[in-house]
Amino acid sequence: MSILVLGASGQIGAYTVQDLIEFCGEKDVIASSRKMANVKQAMDDLKLTKKIKLMEINAHDSAKVLETIKKEKIKSVVNCAWYQTNLSVMDACLKGGATYTDLGGFFDTCLKQIDLHKKWKDAGINATVGLGSTPGMTNVAGAAGAKRLDSVENIDIVCAWGNTLPVKEAGWPGYSIRTVLDEFTQESTQWIDGKYQKQKILGGETDITMPEPIGKIKAYFIKHSEPATMGKYLKAKRVTFRIGFPAIDMNTFLTLRSLGFADEKPMDPYNISPLDYLTRMYQKGVEAGRGAPPKEKFEYDMFRVDCQGKKDGMPMTATYFISTWNDPARGVSSARDTAVPPAIVAHWQHTGRIKEPGSFPAEATVEPFAFFEELGKRKIEVDELITSTKKYY
Repeated sequence: MSILVLGASGQIGAYTVQDLIEFCGEKDVIASSRKMANVKQAMDDLKLTKKIKLMEINAHDSAKVLETIKKEKIKSVVNCAWYQTNLSVMDACLKGGATYTDLGGFFDTCLKQIDLHKKWKDAGINATVGLGSTPGMTNVAGAAGAKRLDSVENIDIVCAWGNTLPVKEAGWPGYSIRTVLDEFTQESTQWIDGKYQKQKILGGETDITMPEPIGKIKAYFIKHSEPATMGKYLKAKRVTFRIGFPAIDMNTFLTLRSLGFADEKPMDPYNISPLDYLTRMYQKGVEAGRGAPPKEKFEYDMFRVDCQGKKDGMPMTATYFISTWNDPARGVSSARDTAVPPAIVAHWQHTGRIKEPGSFPAEATVEPFAFFEELGKRKIEVDELITSTKKYY
């Protein structure tokens, strides 16, 4: 029985294949992309071509995905393609009897995926959705905090990244540039006072203290799938998600938005949309970076998850700091923190460790502390800080 990785030519998909082989010990992995040349190049860059099977599959083509699941006897599918393919790939997995995980559904798609729960439960198959760095690690950290508390009041999540280069250049987060443009053009929905509440684009500005070398940073509400599920599954009254963009990156994304690069309508006479053009240029940059891995530790992704509630009737906060630096020894960027979680979960699905039938978010099915141990093996560091109040009268 095989594991199929869709979108394996991208930055995240390629690292997911690498993790399945090198850390999870999977022996039967199929790496696919909509263009064979792209996935072959990605696997050549990571020296994995001889260890896996390559296939040309467009994740938008659910019939082809289903045909592959049946023909190759696929047991588990990891969808690292754009989140717009999540629902159609899930449908193919459901019909083909394969477990499913992905990188997240960007709130609206995530809710549609969770709404499929009964179909997946009736079929006896597990789908655990939203397993990148965020959503993914952040959801699991929220679940860890809930286990430390008797009741959960608030879960506040902040994501940031950057580098320590003396000369700062615009960088990219470890996820799709298309998602970045969505974040800068769509209103967010946060879970506040036990219900969904719309927020303006880049609203909720606040100062947050992150681990060094970031320190204090301004963070903004962003549309994300954590507030879509965590409030309900962890019984929290508030779940918020913010990103603290590095200043130069913030200006870059605002400029791209102003220039119309979020537009999906093809331009005359070029027959390509600004968003598609930007995506291709982004992928080209990712490919170039993968072929020349960094030789020093300089780039990082960092997350802060504050879980506030009560323990034994007294206030308590469980805070999780998650940090990932590029790994010079392996030549892997900090973006691996988005690629590792779906590999771990797919491996757990493949081996039966995660098997509860239904469609779930990460906080519902993933064992938090065992998951943190797996992250630690990949140099993804998770620190837990417990702050509590105790009375002596």
